[in-house]
Amino acid sequence: MIIRTVLLFCLVCCASFSKAQEVGYYGHRIFLELDGQGQIPLLQNIFGERKGYVSKNETLNSSYNLLDLAYRASLNIAITESVGFGLEFSQRFYKVNLQSVDEITRNFTDTSGNMVIEHLPAKVAYLPIRESVFMPKVLISLNDSRVPCGFASEIGIGYSLIQLPNRNLEFELLDPQIPDQTSQVKEKLLDSRVEEFRGLVFMYGFRMNYPITKRVLFHIGFRYQYAMQFSKKKFRRMGESEYWFSGRELWSKVNLRRQLGIFSFGTGLTFTL
Repeated sequence: MIIRTVLLFCLVCCASFSKAQEVGYYGHRIFLELDGQGQIPLLQNIFGERKGYVSKNETLNSSYNLLDLAYRASLNIAITESVGFGLEFSQRFYKVNLQSVDEITRNFTDTSGNMVIEHLPAKVAYLPIRESVFMPKVLISLNDSRVPCGFASEIGIGYSLIQLPNRNLEFELLDPQIPDQTSQVKEKLLDSRVEEFRGLVFMYGFRMNYPITKRVLFHIGFRYQYAMQFSKKKFRRMGESEYWFSGRELWSKVNLRRQLGIFSFGTGLTFTL
């Protein structure tokens, strides 16, 4: 009886040990993902905004808002055969169209208490955005796959820092009224108090990891992302700002652009450590 008990105990230990070796990829449970992501913001172009302007040969030309690229690095660990956990950093680069018509407007009370109302026909180039996201995520394997190899879904919630890397936008008045008016308007184009926005990203993705060697895998997949922003009331409205684009307007334009950019496609490499 004692011998049977000992043999059974050894058998269970061996089985557990063998199963533990299966976690990860060839025994490597920690893996690094590097990839690029992109999308053509069709929803934004169809529903969110008109065509905007890009600078070519020192003139503003009408163009669709097509730029939307990102790079991503993620350090992950396989907890079990089917579940993994990771920490991800990504930076996304895209543009926002500030205009709904070829006109800029401001409406505010100056220091003397006088109401200033101005409308000027003008063209303004797209506003570049750099969005940095820090995201914990969970990987769940599908169809009997094992993390990180095979098919998997990923779920994450990330903190976003949305910055304006270039505030010096190309600008063109269509009918200047006074000398140096273009430079005067450009000086007050964007609210100076706006340097960055903050928000969240909720992500769900599906991916396929295909082995290349015993240490490297190729992955490809897509993501759905829902974005939200914080502190709208923190930024000044049109009537509170002498700028042509107030802080509240910039907040709303960026928020709309993020909400409509919901699908992305990505591909890259996974390295086991």
